[in-house]
Amino acid sequence: MSIIRTENLCKNFGELHVLKGVNLTVEKGEVVVIIGASGGGKSTFLRSLNNLETITAGSIYFEDKLFVRAENGKVLEEMPKKEKKEALLKMGMVFQRFNLFPNMTVKDNVMSAPVHVKKIPKAQAEETAMELLKRVGLADKADEYPSRLSGGQQQRVAIARSLAMSPDIMLFDEPTSALDPELVGEVLNVMKGLAKDGMTMICVTHEMGFAREVADKVVFMGEGKILEEGAPDEIFNHPKTKQAQQFLGSIL
Repeated sequence: MSIIRTENLCKNFGELHVLKGVNLTVEKGEVVVIIGASGGGKSTFLRSLNNLETITAGSIYFEDKLFVRAENGKVLEEMPKKEKKEALLKMGMVFQRFNLFPNMTVKDNVMSAPVHVKKIPKAQAEETAMELLKRVGLADKADEYPSRLSGGQQQRVAIARSLAMSPDIMLFDEPTSALDPELVGEVLNVMKGLAKDGMTMICVTHEMGFAREVADKVVFMGEGKILEEGAPDEIFNHPKTKQAQQFLGSIL
């Protein structure tokens, strides 16, 4: 079953056409890595999937049900409100910036949404938070405040916080691009662990080694379109389009 499917997805910001008819299917348990030069629409695509951007045209399906359909900047059809809210709670998102609450401890950051949004009992949420912090290697930092952590540690807390909502899919928007090079590995290791455990993931990243190792499917985006998609070996070793050849040639 596909978790997310887009059909002819378009997004304009005024006169600027950022997404120009993007068609992508992501199956349950699949790791899809989106690569391409900056300004190609990758982050906008990700933000459109979970409603952070309102689409201009096209359709998004979530778990094979219509999530939203738009034309000429107007939403024509969408999921009923309650269902839509539930669908959005199934999508975890990790951004470049960690967006942790600075006045809360690490543990409280992870517990906050399950307690306040999902109304999970505090003791249960605390137990889950500690398990997740252990999973990302930060159980010993549970009572620290974010300002006392390195960027890599903060990003791992942000991942734990998303996982606390028990999502069906995780969206990663360049999660390592704001980190110092020596901290990138610790975040990628957590993501590799999630992939190994069967988490469905869509990752926008510039980390080509990660894409080669972890992706089931690599998508190359440019000028607001998907220009190529395929297995990592195919995309990295035999890119077909001139744009992909130039992009990969410049970074590999």
